[in-house]
Amino acid sequence: MRYLLFLLILTAATVSAEKLPKIELGVGFATQHLRDYRGSTEAQTQSLPFPFLIYRGERFQADKDAIKGRFLEGDNWELNLSAEGALNGGSGGNSARAGMPELNSAGEIGPSLNINLSGESVDEGWVFRFPVRAVLAVDTSSIEHIGYNANPKFTFRKPDVWRGWNGKVDLGALWATQAYHQYYYGVDDVHVTPERNFYAAESGFSGTYLKTSMKKRVGKFWLGWNLRYDYLGATVFQDSPLMETDHYFSTTFAVSYFFWRSQ
Repeated sequence: MRYLLFLLILTAATVSAEKLPKIELGVGFATQHLRDYRGSTEAQTQSLPFPFLIYRGERFQADKDAIKGRFLEGDNWELNLSAEGALNGGSGGNSARAGMPELNSAGEIGPSLNINLSGESVDEGWVFRFPVRAVLAVDTSSIEHIGYNANPKFTFRKPDVWRGWNGKVDLGALWATQAYHQYYYGVDDVHVTPERNFYAAESGFSGTYLKTSMKKRVGKFWLGWNLRYDYLGATVFQDSPLMETDHYFSTTFAVSYFFWRSQ
């Protein structure tokens, strides 16, 4: 099971002269290139089909990166429940983790406080977002809770940046619990080798990142692309033997076709 095995997208109703359908179903195909985990020098490219669902409800909204449920809101703020996939390309053939358990795909879910800094709503202009999420590692037979993370970030959204492409930029930082860092960077006694020392991870700072995204709707087709860079200098797990680089890059391109809609 990999990060792009299923990509589920829900969006809120938007203001438009055209009445949009409440539900749209489609199929898509995505290709992503990313490191085996943040801090690894080994990377892989994955290409997978995925189902695509858009639901435009009064209390749900999202973009291509996450599923969100809006529950409390004021004039310039909202508190919602958000979920998204964690960054993990798989580690079955990773040389630094040879002999260690493979890292499973992971998902995150939890509340997010969003504050509008410019624009008419939290869906455009500058917004400060502060999600705090539980992280769950998932394989075909089990779901394992592997800790929590906090991800304060500034988000800028602008529609029609160029020829109908809508743009988004995220600038954020990460903090996580000991259990989360141990899952990715810890080395237990049984996995110690001459090249890999014992390492017990701590809670704390987990890096900064910059992510840019573009998406566009053309008739029954949807196109999306993103590029993300993480800087892992000064993180609490920097001394882990599994840390090979302070830099992390990932990119994804996806195309979808909608074949059914309902008002």
